[in-house]
Amino acid sequence: MQGRIWAVLLAGALVLGGCTGSPSVTAAGAGTETADPQTAAADPSESEWPAADESEPVASEATELSSDAPRDAGTRTAEDDDDAREAPAPKKRTLAAVGSDDTGADVEKVQRRLARFGFAPGPVDGAYGPRTAAAVKAFQMIAGLKRTGQANAKTVAALEGYESDVRLLEAGDKGRAVRKLQKRLAAAPFDPGPADGSYGTKTVEAVWALEKLAGVPVDGNWGPLDEHALARLEDGKIGTPKRKHKKRWVEFDLSQQVMKVYDPGEARPLLVSHASSGSGIPWQNEEHSGSSVTPPGDFAVSRRIDGWRESSLDIGRLYNPLYFNGGIAFHGALSVPLYPASHGCVRLPMHIAEYLPDELPNGTPVHVLR
Repeated sequence: MQGRIWAVLLAGALVLGGCTGSPSVTAAGAGTETADPQTAAADPSESEWPAADESEPVASEATELSSDAPRDAGTRTAEDDDDAREAPAPKKRTLAAVGSDDTGADVEKVQRRLARFGFAPGPVDGAYGPRTAAAVKAFQMIAGLKRTGQANAKTVAALEGYESDVRLLEAGDKGRAVRKLQKRLAAAPFDPGPADGSYGTKTVEAVWALEKLAGVPVDGNWGPLDEHALARLEDGKIGTPKRKHKKRWVEFDLSQQVMKVYDPGEARPLLVSHASSGSGIPWQNEEHSGSSVTPPGDFAVSRRIDGWRESSLDIGRLYNPLYFNGGIAFHGALSVPLYPASHGCVRLPMHIAEYLPDELPNGTPVHVLR
C-alpha cells in the first residue's frame, strides 16, 4: 500500500515540477536548500512533499520563486541589496562657484585648491581679488576652458577633479630636483645661475622671466603652470620675435618687463631675462628732475662703461651699462623688482649684466615695444 502511494506522489511531482527529476533538484532550482541524501532515502511516508490535493498551490509557489520566472518591477531581492552596497556613492562636491568681489569660505576653498597646485592665487583669505582671478584664468588655460577669470560651475568642477604629478619647488629648496630644474632652464633661454641644486635668487629670477613671458601669475615657484609655460615656449607658441634682422638684436617688452635677445633665423630667443624699466613717477633732486619713463622705439647700443658708474644725475649706480637711447641703458642693479621701478633705464639681474656686454656689441639693434 505504501509503495502504491509513493508511486502516485512521485508521478505527480514529475508532472508538476517540469524538467526536474527529483525532489532534491527541484528544491535547489526553487532557491531552497538541497535535500540531504540520507533524508531522501528515508521512509516515503515521512516525506515533506504534499499530498496530491495540495500539489497545485505548491507548484504555483515554486513557479513564483524560480530564478527563471519574470519578477515584478517593484520586487526587491537580496541581489538588489548587494548591488546597492557595491555601487560607489557619488562624490560629494566641496567647491562652489564664486567670482569677482565674492568673499567667504567658498572663495577660500577655491584659493586653497589653486595654491595646492601652484597657481598663485595670493593670500588664502577668502577675498576674490585680482590675483585670485588671474590664478583662475591660468587654471582655465591649462584645463582648456574659456579664460574668464571667474570660478564658474565648469571651472570649479574641473579644479575639483584636477591632479598633477609635477613636483612643486620654491625658493629655499635644495637637492636633485632643483638641480634638474636649473639644467632645464639653462637649456631653455634662461639663466638660473650654476646648477648647484639650491633654489636661490638667480633661479627665482629665471622662473620669473618664464612666467612673465607666458603671461601667467608670477611667484617664482615651480609647478604645473610653469611646466605648461615651458612647453608652450618649446612649441614656439610664445617668445617669437616681433622684428627681424640679419644680426643679433634685442627686444624689450614694456608690458611683460622682459628683455629678449635673438639671433637671425631663430624663432626662439637666445636669452630671456627678468627686467624692470622706468616707473613713470616724476623725480627731482637738488640739481635735476625727470619723468622716469622708458620710451618705446627703435634704437641701437651706442656706448658702454665697464663696471660701476655713478649716474651723472645723482639718481643711483649702474653696473656695466649699455646705452641705447641717450642716457637710457641696460644695466645691472642690486634691486630688480617685479614692477617698473627705475628712473628710465632697464635694470637687469647682476649675474646677467656681468656677461651681457660681451654678447651685445655697439650697433646691436634694440627695440623697446609697448
